[in-house]
Amino acid sequence: MLFTSIALAAGAILSPMEPSVAPPARIIIAGDSTAADYAPERAPQTGWGQALRYFAPEGTEILNLAANGRSTKSYRDEGRWAALLNEVQEGDTVLISFGHNDQRDDAPERYAAADGAFRENLVAFATEVQARGGRPIILSSAARRLWEGPAMVETHGLYRVNAERAAGEAGARYIDLAQLSLSYFETIGRDETKADFLWLPPDPSHVRFPEGVEDNTHFSFLGACGVALIVARELNLIAEPGETEGLRPMPVEACAAELSQ
Repeated sequence: MLFTSIALAAGAILSPMEPSVAPPARIIIAGDSTAADYAPERAPQTGWGQALRYFAPEGTEILNLAANGRSTKSYRDEGRWAALLNEVQEGDTVLISFGHNDQRDDAPERYAAADGAFRENLVAFATEVQARGGRPIILSSAARRLWEGPAMVETHGLYRVNAERAAGEAGARYIDLAQLSLSYFETIGRDETKADFLWLPPDPSHVRFPEGVEDNTHFSFLGACGVALIVARELNLIAEPGETEGLRPMPVEACAAELSQ
C-alpha cells in the first residue's frame, strides 16, 4: 500500500512523470457529493471527480458516478452500486471514496458503523470490482475545513482507519485522501482555504446562495482542482507499468478557470 503525504502549494505545477505504454482504459468513480459532478447552475460547487479530467492522462475516460448524500449503505441500497458494477470492464480503475455520510448516525438510511457495515461494504465493493477484472482503489474521505489554531483537524477518525483496513482485506490499493488533502490545505492557510470551499458572501444576484454560504465540506472550483490534483498524483505513484502515461501538468488556478467557463 502506498499513500505518501504531500504538501502542494496552491499554484503548484507537477512535473510530468515518466511516460509508459498506455493510459488506463477508464476511471470510474463511486462516492458522495465531495466527488460528484455538478451542473453549471450549481456553480461554484464542484466535486474533485469533476476536476480530475484536467490532470488525467490524455485519452483517459472518466465516468463519475458519485452522488450527493450517499454512503456505502445508501449507494448499494438504491441500486447505484449494481449499476456501476455493470459498467466495469477488464482493466478499468474504480475509485471508491465514502465516509462523510456513513458517519450520519442521525440518518438510518445512510449510517454505517465504521468497524462494521462501512468496512464490510468497502471490502465487498472492492472484491466485486476485482471479480469483473477491474482495479479497485479505496480512498479515505477528503478533509473538511475545520481548524484548531494553526492546524486542521482530521474529522473522519475510525472511518479513515477502516477505509485502509478494508483495502488491506480486499487486496486493493489505498489512497489516504483525508491526510493528503489536510496537509495540502494546511499549506494554503486558515483564511485562504475559504476560497477552496463553498464560502460565498451575501449576493442577491446569486441564484443559489443570495444570503451567502459558509460550507466547510464541499468544494469550490479551486478546492476541487486541488483535491483532484492530489488524486491524480497518487494514481500515478501507485500505477503499475503500462497503466498510465503520467500527469498533465496544470496549475490548480488554471483548472479552476476551465471549470468556471
